[in-house]
Amino acid sequence: MTHAEILETIRSLPKEQQFALATSILDRLADEGALPVSDDMKAEFQRREELFNADPNQGEPWDQVKSELFDQ
Repeated sequence: MTHAEILETIRSLPKEQQFALATSILDRLADEGALPVSDDMKAEFQRREELFNADPNQGEPWDQVKSELFDQ
């Protein structure tokens, strides 16, 4: 299957399944080791970390967000 065929197949899935697939792929890649991160992404992570440190009660844990998205 070509890259284009894979993408077309993914596009035919409902959005919820597309998101679940993307999450699974990213989780698998993360398990294999560090992913390359651009300087822009590093800056964004830093910005978000600073916001979190300023008020840690504002956010929600990823497990909670994922549960709300997929366990309906």
